[in-house]
Amino acid sequence: MFKSELKFLYHHKMMLVVLLMIAIIPAIYCYLYLSSMWNTYGHTDDIPVAVVNHDRAVTIHGQAIAIGQQLTHNLDNSSSLDFHQLSAQAAHRQLKAGKLYMVVTIPRKFSYNATTLLTAAPHQMVLHYDLNSGANYIVSKMTTGASTAITNKVSHQVTQLETKVLLTALNGATAGMTRAAGGSTQLATGSQQLLAGNQKLLAATAPLKSIALTTGLTATQHGLTQVQMGSQALSRSLTSGSLRLATIATRPTTADALATPVVAATHDIASVPNNGTGMAPFAIAIGLYVGGIALGTMYDGRRTYSDPHSAFAWWGSKAGIIAGVALLQSGLLDFTLHQANALTTRSNARLFAAILLGSLLFLSLIFCLRLLLGGFGTWLISIVLVMQLASSGGLYPLPLVSSFAQALNPWLPMTYLIQVLRSAISTNISLPNAWLIMILMTVGFNLLIMLRFHLDLKRNPLTHA
Repeated sequence: MFKSELKFLYHHKMMLVVLLMIAIIPAIYCYLYLSSMWNTYGHTDDIPVAVVNHDRAVTIHGQAIAIGQQLTHNLDNSSSLDFHQLSAQAAHRQLKAGKLYMVVTIPRKFSYNATTLLTAAPHQMVLHYDLNSGANYIVSKMTTGASTAITNKVSHQVTQLETKVLLTALNGATAGMTRAAGGSTQLATGSQQLLAGNQKLLAATAPLKSIALTTGLTATQHGLTQVQMGSQALSRSLTSGSLRLATIATRPTTADALATPVVAATHDIASVPNNGTGMAPFAIAIGLYVGGIALGTMYDGRRTYSDPHSAFAWWGSKAGIIAGVALLQSGLLDFTLHQANALTTRSNARLFAAILLGSLLFLSLIFCLRLLLGGFGTWLISIVLVMQLASSGGLYPLPLVSSFAQALNPWLPMTYLIQVLRSAISTNISLPNAWLIMILMTVGFNLLIMLRFHLDLKRNPLTHA
């Protein structure tokens, strides 16, 4: 039996080629799929992110403070993400369209609030982060981590700034206390001189010697002057130190603000509640394609059971069955997503329309390849699946995949299906071009099928294949 199989393959070289091509599919799959995302986390500097700086610089104690400007400069030169300084309007428009994955907004009073942290009425510094999880769930986790790192770094810088202010105040208080100590010494010296003058005055009073009396009075006057000068110096020094320390409030709110000077305010314009919802567009697209492969394998798209008299009639007899299966599998998939998976969407109608159109598109592609190319077309169907898994942007966004995958992306049907599925599930943006491309692809594949039927009929006018 085995020899007969080998003999058959020897005389049917094309079947041998088919077997070899099937054997190479796993190698092609692993190469294309893994190479497209071999080092995705090493390309985070290609993820586009916007910085919007509304901050206004302030001056305190003769020192200019422009934290927003410094932060913007640091982010522009950062290699963690691909930062771009944009206007608020442009940034949020591109974020909604999925061209950006995060917008960092520095508010107008960011630097001013830094100067209030040691006062009795401190204002925390707030950095605003706007995300779009619906555009790509995995990238939203990356940008969330980046936002935490940015907030912590700015907090560290602000803490350093406030520490300098605090140390300057304490240094001023120390200088005041030093001068107070000098004034106190001067006061003690004056008191001693006053005491000595009084003793001389008492001694001179007894015999009423005028010269001794004059000397005693002079010593007393000098001592009083020293006491007065020492008292004034002590008062000035204590007042200066007190004023220095008075600039630093000791309320609990001040301590809290100093402990956490910068906080993050995050807003997700297309919030995704869980990983399943984020991965749903990719999973739906794969499911539809695998379902198309199964139908293409089990159902003969060429064989007829009566003689076709036109290519259109031949195509219509097959397209009717295939479209019926597409409608049935779309309905079952939509029902399962809502009832079993509890998927939440922005538009149930658009989700079903996307699923149905995606099903028709993939089935048209699969039957077109099989009818036009035979066994090679069947092999190519699997290769197209691998290319779509690697290049459609369903798992990782384009900035993170290989240049080869980026070049393939616009030519793959799954690219546009994932876009409209994401819109229906989370982003809720209008994508007329993606819908139009999917429709044109579907029509184009069916026209090619009719052309193949037309050529078959010309070769065999009254017989079916």
